[in-house]
Amino acid sequence: MTVDPVPSIHASRRRRRLVAAVGAVALVAAGCGSGSDTTDGAAAEGSTGPTVVATTGIWADVVANVACDGQAAVSSVIPVGSDPHAFEPSLSDRSTMDAAALVVTNGFELEEGLIDTLTEVAATGVPIFEVGEHLDALEGGEHDDHAAEEDADHAAEEDADHAAEEDADHAAEDDHDHGAFDPHVWLDPVRVGSALPALADALVADAGLDRAAVDACLAAYETELGELDTEIAEILASIPDDRRKLVTNHDAMAYFADRYGFEVIGTVIPSTSSLAEPNSADLEDLAADIEAAGVSTIFAETELSSDDVEALAERIGGIEVVALTTGSLGEPGSDTDTYASFLRKMAQDIADGLA
Repeated sequence: MTVDPVPSIHASRRRRRLVAAVGAVALVAAGCGSGSDTTDGAAAEGSTGPTVVATTGIWADVVANVACDGQAAVSSVIPVGSDPHAFEPSLSDRSTMDAAALVVTNGFELEEGLIDTLTEVAATGVPIFEVGEHLDALEGGEHDDHAAEEDADHAAEEDADHAAEEDADHAAEDDHDHGAFDPHVWLDPVRVGSALPALADALVADAGLDRAAVDACLAAYETELGELDTEIAEILASIPDDRRKLVTNHDAMAYFADRYGFEVIGTVIPSTSSLAEPNSADLEDLAADIEAAGVSTIFAETELSSDDVEALAERIGGIEVVALTTGSLGEPGSDTDTYASFLRKMAQDIADGLA
């Protein structure tokens, strides 16, 4: 169940720099199951209940499934295809959140440009529910032990002047670090499922939805996500162990890798934030790691520019670049307009790219 949002948000900024909000499409018709309809910028037809605003379309669809059968009018803030790290809200977005019975965010500072707005919205008394606070989160970068070893080796080799320059570079990168935890929690449906009971409690306590109706929707959606997890594992089963290696634009795939048995070899931007900048030394190290691991496919995230990925592939040679959507649902009516279909398509694209 949510608590007073003002101390929650400010405490997270002080302690773990967690806050948050992402968005993606528009108002979602809250239908039962992942087939809920989403209408960009308009109220969902038939939804006459309280308004619940999610930062991303992914979380809007999740909310609409827990509050199914039109119990709430669910909307999202960040447009389809946008990078949630880089999104900046408008005055209209602020007004939409101010009028909500509940705002649902990712947490862990995924939505960096929304942090100040969310803090102000919480100060007006609107409850804020951070999904990431209610699941078993991965520490930022904990999956990349090799990178940590490389950093230690480089530090030992550098002289005092170079080390000082590196410290300055790292300090600049820390401005875009999400703190203790990796924010890309939606890429593991089992972890998402573990946060749903707390979300259901918030919908009842803060948005005033009917307990029995929400519990029925919750049970159905938990079953659906369990079946989705099994289906994703089956889609990926054809990939041999020696090809389960991922390289992407930024450090977004740790949850997926942890759930489905992949290794993240490295990323063009060595950060869980896409707002950080790659540097030539990191790219040279990444190229060496890719060659050593025998990687033949790099995934270019569709929400970000593919220029650096394409340049890296050309630099190495013999590398295929495959587009991969990791942070946004598709347009309404597309084959990725729900959370379940989005994850299913992502898994299939990875399987095809590594086959």
